[in-house]
Amino acid sequence: MPIYEFRCAACGERFEELVDAGTSSRRCAGCGSEAAERIFSAQAAPMKLAKSRGEMRKQEGKNARLHERTKADFKTRRRRARSPGGGEGG
Repeated sequence: MPIYEFRCAACGERFEELVDAGTSSRRCAGCGSEAAERIFSAQAAPMKLAKSRGEMRKQEGKNARLHERTKADFKTRRRRARSPGGGEGG
């Protein structure tokens, strides 16, 4: 049984309902009118839980570059803070 989305022509309310496949109209959940018609809604994007080996290698490379850049930035800021006149409390 699929979940279909409906819109009432009488009151404009939109609602979803679990109905038999091929159902084209339903009673409105808000006003009770028989004028609720099935509308087409966008599908959800497919879930991609597992990455391929190539995608995992790319992500690991990005993570390694980010780690190195962050480490270098930290060392630079620490050097500036330790140098005479370079710190905020100076």
